[in-house]
Amino acid sequence: MKKNSILIVGLGVPSELTDVLLREGCDILRSETPLQAALVLLRGDAQAVLIVGDLGEEWAEFTDVALAMGKLVAVESMVTVPVMASMKANGNGNGHSNGNGNGNGNGHSNGNGNGLHYDDEPMGLSVPEVMELIHRRVSEPTASVNHIYTKVGNKLRKVPLDDILYIEVEGKYSALQVRDRKFNVKASLKDLLQKLPTNRFVRVSRNFVVNLSRIQHIDTFQYTVKVGDMEIPISRTYKEELMRHINLI
Repeated sequence: MKKNSILIVGLGVPSELTDVLLREGCDILRSETPLQAALVLLRGDAQAVLIVGDLGEEWAEFTDVALAMGKLVAVESMVTVPVMASMKANGNGNGHSNGNGNGNGNGHSNGNGNGLHYDDEPMGLSVPEVMELIHRRVSEPTASVNHIYTKVGNKLRKVPLDDILYIEVEGKYSALQVRDRKFNVKASLKDLLQKLPTNRFVRVSRNFVVNLSRIQHIDTFQYTVKVGDMEIPISRTYKEELMRHINLI
C-alpha cells in the first residue's frame, strides 16, 4: 500500500490494526468530534475514513458524507481473542455449578474450573481482512465496478448495476429492486454503499438508495424521486447530496 492518510474516528479500532497501518507507511489521523472530522475531509487530508463499531447519532451526518465521497470503511466488529464464558449449571445433583454458588441448591460449587469454557467462535473481521478493505478503498476506483453478485439459493446471481432501480432497508438487512424482481441481501445499506460506485448510486433517505441513471423525475415540491413505478421520499438531510449529482440547466 502506498503512503496514505487514514482518518480514524471512534474508539473501536484495536491497536493491532493501527500497528499494521503504521508498518505499511500510513499516516494516522484522529478526530474527536464530527466537526473536526468533517474539516479533515473537506481539506482532502484523508484518503479513507476508518470506523469500527457503532458511533453515536451525532456522527450520522459525517459518516453519510464520508460514504458519499467514497472514503468510508465501516466495520461492524473485528475478531477478538477467545473470551471466558459461564456455563449453565447442570442441576443434576453432582455438585457442579455455574460458578456463582447457585448450582444444585446446596450452595456449593466444584471449585475446579469446570463451570467455565472458552468460546472459540470468532466474531467480526480479522486485521488482514480490514486492511484489504482499506487498500481497496484507497487504490481501486469504484467507478470501474459494473456488476455485483448476490446469493440466490445455492447460486451466486450476477446483477448488472444498470438493472438495479433502488435499494431499500428491510429490517437489519437490505433489498435490491432489480427491474421487476426483488433480491433480499444480508447486508446493511451502509455495507452495500461501500461496494457501489458513489457516482452512480446516491442515498436519498435513511431507508432508500437510488440508481441515478434510473431516475425519471424529481418532485422538488413533494420531495420525492420517481424510480420505476416507485415514488421515493427524499429526506431534507439528503436533498443537497442528491442535487449535487444532478446536471441542472
